[in-house]
Amino acid sequence: MRYFRLAYVYLKTNLKSLAIYDVDFYFAIIGMMVQNVLNIVALRFLFNLVPTIKGFTFTQLLLTYALATLSFAIFRCFFINTLNISDHIHEGSLDQILVKPVNPLFQLINERVDEDAWGDLLVALILLIVVDHYLKNPWYITLMFIFISLFTSLIFLSLALLGNMVSLLSNGLADLASSVFDFFELSKYPLAIYSGILKVFLTFVLPLGWVAAIPQEKIAVHHEWLWLVLIPLVCVLFFILVYQVWRLFLNNYQSTGS
Repeated sequence: MRYFRLAYVYLKTNLKSLAIYDVDFYFAIIGMMVQNVLNIVALRFLFNLVPTIKGFTFTQLLLTYALATLSFAIFRCFFINTLNISDHIHEGSLDQILVKPVNPLFQLINERVDEDAWGDLLVALILLIVVDHYLKNPWYITLMFIFISLFTSLIFLSLALLGNMVSLLSNGLADLASSVFDFFELSKYPLAIYSGILKVFLTFVLPLGWVAAIPQEKIAVHHEWLWLVLIPLVCVLFFILVYQVWRLFLNNYQSTGS
């Protein structure tokens, strides 16, 4: 209960900080919405030249795009501050986080929210509803996708923590956490378009295929409801594994002394 109360206090504080710059906040949302619309237009232009890609139509690919964007937007809305650990190391503020009687990752996650990501989140939700309707998917499929996205966002959080380990090892001199944006680009497409080795890598090593491609195939296409349990379970297990390794690196972190 203590952490729930702390999360509530953090959330109120973050929302108040966004309200101070209300015009910037709305412009950021509009900007991200425009960027997503331009991405969709570019994808539509590609399908004017090539009717299908590996058997996937434009609408099917849009569903994959919507699922990946929704998952990544949830990550950006609530977990984006995990990308800033190298800044904390440079400024010496990581030491302050470590000495507080609260889980360090909890503090990093709740320290701030990303105002830009809410535009992504809104576009992804609208796109998911429209595409599901166009594909004649039942309404409960959309709810299942939203439920699953809450868990698949943990994959991006885990990848950010993996990048943070480099920062902890090098005392902030190197930082691979921002590479999570590159991983997001890989998650926006069906696994079928990748080579065999890369497909295995994106399924069993860095499980980006579980973000959008596998949910779309198993739930929207084949209606295999067991995956409603398997997908969240894989996401949680991957996060727990990465988190335990991240804790080892954090315990061996040497202060910059600043």
